Amino acid sequence: MSIRIQRFDEHLKMPWKNGLGITREVISRPASDVSGGFDWRISLATVGASGPFSVFAGIDRTIAVLQGDGMRLTVDGRQEPPLLVASPPFAFSGDAEVLADCLGGETLDLNVMSRRGIFVHRMTKIAVSAAQTFSMSGDTVAIVFRGDAMVKIDSMRSDVGLGDVLFCEQMPFEFAVEPLGTDCALYVIEVSAETNQGSGSDLVASTRP
Repeated sequence: MSIRIQRFDEHLKMPWKNGLGITREVISRPASDVSGGFDWRISLATVGASGPFSVFAGIDRTIAVLQGDGMRLTVDGRQEPPLLVASPPFAFSGDAEVLADCLGGETLDLNVMSRRGIFVHRMTKIAVSAAQTFSMSGDTVAIVFRGDAMVKIDSMRSDVGLGDVLFCEQMPFEFAVEPLGTDCALYVIEVSAETNQGSGSDLVASTRP
């Protein structure tokens, strides 16, 4: 079984599409056409000031706040409830005009994007207040952690923290999580093809050069 934990500091830093911030790309699948983009991507973004999100035509998005005071999104003119650490993941269209109003200082958020009509994705937030064992399906591509914890898979044991990501290429699989603090949660990200696209062998794991 191929298991890997990618640490927060190993994610590839890159500027936002609109140039107004920095994103850490966790993993992506290159576009199946010649557009040079991606069919799906997982990333972590630090939002330090209010402003517009980049527009991603033909992309579905889901966002969750991992750390900070959070933000309030206005999507195509409609103001949404505050997006906080305690909030569930929020899904919206990448085609929309989105304005983010920061509710305090910097916010770290988790983003998943997939190309509509080719892939679909789901982000599930799970609070972990006691040791638990989880079973993952074949559509799972990553588990993102918030808060300190010990992860156990067979004989492997590893400490994880904010923004660390667990990948396992062999599915299905089980892993145990033991929280080491009071604010432990994990975000299970599943991606599945809507058409006969290739499998996860095309994944690109991003690490800082």
